[in-house]
Amino acid sequence: MRGPRLLLVLLLLTAFTLTVLDVRFGGRSPFDALRDGASRVLGPVERVVGGAVSGLGDVLGGDSAEQERLRAENARLTAELRRSDDLERRVAELDRLLGLREVADHPRVPARVVAAGSSFGFASTVTLDAGSRDGIREGQSVVTGEGLVGRTLRVGPTTCTVLLVTDPGFTVGARLTRQGTVGLATGTGRGLRYELVEGGRVEVGDALLTTGSDTFVPGLPVGRVTSVESGATSLVTTAVVEPAARLSSLDLVAVVVEPPRSAPRAPLAPAPAPAS
Repeated sequence: MRGPRLLLVLLLLTAFTLTVLDVRFGGRSPFDALRDGASRVLGPVERVVGGAVSGLGDVLGGDSAEQERLRAENARLTAELRRSDDLERRVAELDRLLGLREVADHPRVPARVVAAGSSFGFASTVTLDAGSRDGIREGQSVVTGEGLVGRTLRVGPTTCTVLLVTDPGFTVGARLTRQGTVGLATGTGRGLRYELVEGGRVEVGDALLTTGSDTFVPGLPVGRVTSVESGATSLVTTAVVEPAARLSSLDLVAVVVEPPRSAPRAPLAPAPAPAS
């Protein structure tokens, strides 16, 4: 293979050199005879190369109808790829929702976020494409596979508004997983602020879970402590918390439509009396 390639390169260089000399000397080139012989030798090569270039020109500069057809086909394939990526992402989100053990025993209504923004004086809300016809009511937990998103605020027949955990009007009781200490987590607009009254130990990296109430399912991930603030008094310990759910990219969520506690808890049996 090396021999033919080298021969072709030499022939092309010879043709180029003769062309330059021909231009330089005009019509009285001393290489006229040599050029005529080279033309006979290089003629087939020139025709092959010229045909390849011509074919390339046909592809790049063909008729507008063919170019338009190719553009349309390219756009269609690109759209198919995007739809495939979107479907794969939603399947992954649904898998995470189904894997959230804290709400495994509660009926949930899946819904998609169709709008985001402030609403009726609240700074951080989203709108879902599910409402009262789907069993949703005000004051229900909204979750993703990562944790707590917020609570339902207003409910219409086919849509509902959710107050996000980062809104300053949002508050939830939360327990530190490491210490078991209970405090309140309140939205700050960008994250959450966690406060422990009458002291308590909080460290960076501590996780918070909901304590449970008429609204919130117990044990839902709320967030993780990113920094601890020194308060003016030792009676209050304050920490900055990053939400567990990625609120900036919400799409598929679930609304827990059954109250967290549908039946009274069974009483604990008394401890056995010590042997005499």
